[in-house]
Amino acid sequence: MKEGFLWGVSSSGYQCEGGYNGTGQPHNNWAEAEASGRVATTGSATDFWHRHAGDFALCRNMGLNAFRLSIEWARVQPSATSEVADTPPPFDEDALAHYGRILTVCRREGLEPVVTLQHFTHPAWLGADAWRRDDIPELFAAFVRKTCLTLNQCLAREGLPPIRWYITINEPNMLVLNTYITRIFPGGGVFGFRAAIQAYNRLLAAHVRAYNALHDAHLAQSWPRPQVTLNTFCNDSYWSERLLLDLLVSRERCIARTDLDESFRDAARRMREALRGARLPFQTDPFVWLGRLVLLVANRIAPFYATASAFAFFLDELDRSPRAAVLDYLALDYYDPFTGHLFRPPSFHDLEFKHHSATGHLMAGLSRKWWDWQVLPAGLHFFCQFYHKEYPHLGILIAENGMAQRCKMDNTLCSPRRDRVSRSQFLEAHIAQIRRLVREGVPLLGYLHWSLTDNYEWGSFPPRFGIYHIDYPNNARRLIVDPFGDNPAETYRKNIGDF
Repeated sequence: MKEGFLWGVSSSGYQCEGGYNGTGQPHNNWAEAEASGRVATTGSATDFWHRHAGDFALCRNMGLNAFRLSIEWARVQPSATSEVADTPPPFDEDALAHYGRILTVCRREGLEPVVTLQHFTHPAWLGADAWRRDDIPELFAAFVRKTCLTLNQCLAREGLPPIRWYITINEPNMLVLNTYITRIFPGGGVFGFRAAIQAYNRLLAAHVRAYNALHDAHLAQSWPRPQVTLNTFCNDSYWSERLLLDLLVSRERCIARTDLDESFRDAARRMREALRGARLPFQTDPFVWLGRLVLLVANRIAPFYATASAFAFFLDELDRSPRAAVLDYLALDYYDPFTGHLFRPPSFHDLEFKHHSATGHLMAGLSRKWWDWQVLPAGLHFFCQFYHKEYPHLGILIAENGMAQRCKMDNTLCSPRRDRVSRSQFLEAHIAQIRRLVREGVPLLGYLHWSLTDNYEWGSFPPRFGIYHIDYPNNARRLIVDPFGDNPAETYRKNIGDF
């Protein structure tokens, strides 16, 4: 195995730990949606909180050397109700100690932890609309400081090295899109482009404060320099993803605010031209044109909202930063990033929730579900190559890449994908692109597959992304062979053995 290359899996606490939003349990911003029945309750999820050791052993058996997990703010600084608090509650030292034990087991299994500090959720005491609060960057930074110091001290007491790889905020572009535009995620009732820009400002400002908090903590404790970033969900619209990266590198590139708008437009043009030149094999059904119309409209509207003046809150924070550079590497999540694939021929048999209007029901039937996302490995190659050209000084980590199948929690309605692609075939195709990129000299840092096991996928359990199939009715057993006879764990092991 290539020295230093990270082969692993990704996860998130709320989706797999269990123990949220019930009576006496930590409440996050999904608590009211769970209580009202708008989404399924997480319950025990896959019980990673108690079964992490067995899951790490599964990774070791596959020959992996990395595991991405999140430290849940709602568990570390908890409230047992959904009421908004005037002052932050105290940190839960027992929860932090338990996370310390999880990281200890992770390291002892030979797995490099990649630690995410915000994976879509926040404590309920912050309110549903937390990312439009002006004080949220510092509240987040306080959580990050406490978490970094406590967890690394736990590791030090066990004679283990501190955390090296951090992701401050998971997919801010998808968090904002799903909260303020599509409203799939719980929010505070305010939505639209202006609200989205306000949230982006505070998310990016929170990243800057967290970046500095982590570097300051490591420096003060004489720990090795950390590698800190945020990860983005790859998207073919510049304004939905790459804009955020360009904002974050604008100061180290010495781009004046007065020149930022032109810089954004030039970057968007380069991306459009690169995508046209790549000639990727997109889907060709008539509904692709509906998605492309959405992309065209978004690309026309976004420049009027995404301006330097609109990002003043963030740019002021970046100017105050003691460090000009606030990204140590790129972390990309690659699924189906093409807006043309948003829609499908109407289908209503796989809808998970009731809709209160005919329009909502129709749009749900038209929208592609996780198991409809196109498998397009060549797109992974394109994004990595293109981003390497745009940010040549930064290494690239594939922080997430995965494929969904559909199976109810009770193991009924387990249906193969329409394209009949198995998870093993998906893994083989994408690992082949990883090998190709390494041969071509792209500075890849690692590949983390989403996910080790099936989990709670933001409102429901039927989307199955796991290398190991979860048999929920039977104590959430981890099954190495999925309902379709595939053994992706063995495939992953074989495909990285000679890397």
